[in-house]
Amino acid sequence: MCPIRCYLKKNAPIAQNYLALHEDFVPREGFGLAVDLGTTTVAMQCIDLQTGQVIDSCGFANPQRQFGADVISRIDAANHGQLSKLQSCIRVALEQHTAELLQGRTLAQVVISGNTTMIYTLLGYNCNCLGVVPFVPATPLQNPYMWQGVPVFIIPWISAFVGGDVVSGLLSIPRENTCLLVDLGTNGEIALCRAGELYATSTAAGPAFEGMRPGVYGSQVLAMAANGQLEPREMAQVQLAKSAVRTGIEILLDLAGRPDIDTVYLCGGMGQAMREDDALTIGLFPSEFKGKIVPAGNTSLGGTVRLLRNPAAMNQLPAITAAQHINLAEQPQFNTYFMEYLADE
Repeated sequence: MCPIRCYLKKNAPIAQNYLALHEDFVPREGFGLAVDLGTTTVAMQCIDLQTGQVIDSCGFANPQRQFGADVISRIDAANHGQLSKLQSCIRVALEQHTAELLQGRTLAQVVISGNTTMIYTLLGYNCNCLGVVPFVPATPLQNPYMWQGVPVFIIPWISAFVGGDVVSGLLSIPRENTCLLVDLGTNGEIALCRAGELYATSTAAGPAFEGMRPGVYGSQVLAMAANGQLEPREMAQVQLAKSAVRTGIEILLDLAGRPDIDTVYLCGGMGQAMREDDALTIGLFPSEFKGKIVPAGNTSLGGTVRLLRNPAAMNQLPAITAAQHINLAEQPQFNTYFMEYLADE
């Protein structure tokens, strides 16, 4: 079994545990397909809508990687005549893996989450608006879409760089207390929930958290940084990434009135494997987060599963997508924080 598939099977119960905190399962006929359309990896689960259980899971590398490893590269490719190829390769891959998961079962509904660029390329939308100031998505979603007679619901975004994957992640975690959702990747995304208010931002963390060496994961890079095992060039990349994420966290805390954080949910594979002590040692998170950091697995996928298990959860989406989107570059304290945490070793 491939490593991605093993990861999904191992971490599916984590998403299910959070889902159970929200509401009862609503049984329906047929099977549902939950899709997390990631820039690097696509994760899918087949859900029995009668029982709410995961029947099967799969994961595969996003074939769009041939056009670039990050969203900026994909936007550039789309804007230079490659949009139809970007759309075609991901659609073919999704259809192939859908058939493998269903194995003849009756598909009743599909729910897809992904960052805004991935959704634009999936739908074949013009990506020019995503690559130029003010970076505002110009083409709205028109849910539901239809695929072979099956309704497809795509989770809406907050902004061009805080996408439906973050919205889905917020849908999958308890938000009653003051909490942070942190997705560490090339485009680090952070959301803060406090007393019903939501703040969200994105920060360019660069390649450090995706693993700088072949076969070395981001969580391993953090451990090496915390123990002084990186070369100076590598450590410089980690410092830049750490400072970008920490600056985003501090600015959101400032805007929310510096609340005490109850829980920090870490998303994705790196969040699942990261050691809290490593993150605190290098200053990725403030020391007051100690003991509050929870690995939450694939929350983007978890949110899509939640919507399949109880469609009424869609009523929460407008409040989430109305989150205050914070452009870090426009914040007066950005440079001060960034230089402080860049120098903090």
